[in-house]
Amino acid sequence: MSQARALGAPRPLTIGVETLREGLVALAVLTSFVVMFEPAPYDLLFVLAIVLFSLTGLTLPRTLLPFVTLVALYQLGAVLTLSLVISRPDTLKWTIVGVFLAVTGVFYALFLADRTEARARLIANAWVVAAVFGGALAIIGYFHLGPGSDKFLLYGRAKGAFKDPNVYAPYLIFPALILIQRLYAADRLRQLIFILIPLGVIVSGIFLSFSRGSWGHLIASAALMTGLTILASPSPARRARILLICCGAAVCAALLILVLLSLPSVSNLFAERASLEQGYDVGRYGRFGRHLLGAQIALVQPLGIGIYEFARLFGSDVHNTYLNAFLSYGWLGGISLVALVIVTAIYGGRYVLSPTPWRPVFICAYSTWLVLMMEAWVIDVDHWRHQWALLGITWGLIAATARHEKRRVGAATPRRMAPTAN
Repeated sequence: MSQARALGAPRPLTIGVETLREGLVALAVLTSFVVMFEPAPYDLLFVLAIVLFSLTGLTLPRTLLPFVTLVALYQLGAVLTLSLVISRPDTLKWTIVGVFLAVTGVFYALFLADRTEARARLIANAWVVAAVFGGALAIIGYFHLGPGSDKFLLYGRAKGAFKDPNVYAPYLIFPALILIQRLYAADRLRQLIFILIPLGVIVSGIFLSFSRGSWGHLIASAALMTGLTILASPSPARRARILLICCGAAVCAALLILVLLSLPSVSNLFAERASLEQGYDVGRYGRFGRHLLGAQIALVQPLGIGIYEFARLFGSDVHNTYLNAFLSYGWLGGISLVALVIVTAIYGGRYVLSPTPWRPVFICAYSTWLVLMMEAWVIDVDHWRHQWALLGITWGLIAATARHEKRRVGAATPRRMAPTAN
């Protein structure tokens, strides 16, 4: 025995490859609330994570093949249609960014297919922390609580460290659902307080964005998540408890909103934004008029018209993810996107209630993504980082749950004994 070991000298600090790999992904998610410039820290960290995992190993479960195939076809449509407008400014950059974000979605799925319980919890916790920072920046900006706080606003609406309030607010919904679901499972008053404080910060950020779609998105996703959580609950008493806590949380949210509305600066903007129809929604070239124009063009253009072309022709984007897919990525991209959404909804609905340790995160991710793709009918989400993250998380948990069910059925099926020789 060496003298150093005999004296009890400390061993050198070592970091395992798995800790480094998962830590890099957690750090990327932690920085995801900062996207005021590109490439964002999230993007750079994900490039490192993808390279590291590629060098050290990733597996592709068979269940993920439909997802990977449809994502590849969707992006292939973008690349093919790029040939129509490649000479125009920023079209190549747009396509490269779209392919990269699609790769991050596939990476999330592959990442969660292994060590699923620990990695799902890691992503959920990191996203909650990031959302609290994002919500705090919105509050600081809206109420001008520090120097330079105006940079967290756009047209008087909170946007945190994002470029657009309409992208910022949906980013907060998944972590809000994670915390609401944890409220349902909390057994002590102290736990409730530690959950309600960060939840209040995140919900304030969503409200102060004054994004009507995000308000509806939060309500619909929370309702879907609550319904699925009740269906997954083991007993009537547990279901009744969830309903009771749900009502209490709704009252707390209403009180928080009433407090915010008591401030003149908030109530005035709320009165303006609460209208179901804004000026830019109506008319021949309003949002819904552009939907009709976009559909008419998409029907006669198999290759689409190219990225940015609709805005160049009509003065504004189509603001419909599905129509934009047909217009910017051609019929191949549009059909692939529609098929991807349908297949994800079916596979997710098939597995989301299966009893697994990661079911709570699965329910929250699926509920957020499904409603987001409904909201996608009135906004473009194909280049949202968190849309691809939610899609990848959902598919990673689908693959892990399918494997878990297969093992459970295999373990429950008695094996037939081989015949013995006489």
